[in-house]
Amino acid sequence: MKKLFVTVMVTILAFATAKAQEVNKVRYSEIKGNYNPKEYVQQATDPYNVSWYGVTSFFIPGIGQLLSGETWRGIAFMGGEAILLSVIRTTAENVANVAILNENGFVTGFTDPKVGKRNMAVMLTALGVDLGLSIWSCIDAKRVVRVKNMYYQDLIGDKKTLELSFAPSISLAPDPSGSLQPCAGISLQLKF
Repeated sequence: MKKLFVTVMVTILAFATAKAQEVNKVRYSEIKGNYNPKEYVQQATDPYNVSWYGVTSFFIPGIGQLLSGETWRGIAFMGGEAILLSVIRTTAENVANVAILNENGFVTGFTDPKVGKRNMAVMLTALGVDLGLSIWSCIDAKRVVRVKNMYYQDLIGDKKTLELSFAPSISLAPDPSGSLQPCAGISLQLKF
C-alpha cells in the first residue's frame, strides 16, 4: 500500500511539474517583493498546482519547495525534518529502555523516572515541533507556488502582443441626393 501511495504521488507531481520548466528558472527570492500571494487567482495555464504542493509539503516537508525549483529552501525543510525525526527516534528508544509495561502493553512507569520523564518530554516536544514544521512547510510551499504562478501569468501576459494593423479602403456610400459616391477610409484591426 505504501509503495502504491508513493508511486501515485510521484506520478501526480511529475505531471503537475511538467509545464513548470519556464518558471523554474526564476528564484522566489528575486520576485517575492513584486507579488502578493493573497491576490493570487488560479488560472488553467498555471505551471504549479497550489493544493498538491501544499499537501505534499505537509506530509514530506520541503518537497513542494524542491519541486517548484527552490532547492535550498526545500533542503532546509527536509534537513529540519530529518533532525526532528532523529530526535524523536532516539528519545522513543530511550523511553522504551526504561519503560515498565503492563500486560496490555501500556506504560505504567519507568525504571528510572527522571530519565523516563525527561525523554518523554523531549519526545513530545519534538513531535509538536515536527507538526509545526509540517504546517510551516505547507504554508511556505503554497506561498512560493502562488508567487511563481503569478510571475508566470505575467510572463505569459507579456508574451501576448497587441497586433495593430491599418488598411486603406475605398467603398461606395450614398450621398444625400441618393447617388453612390466613392468614399476613402482606413480600417483599423486589433488582434490580441
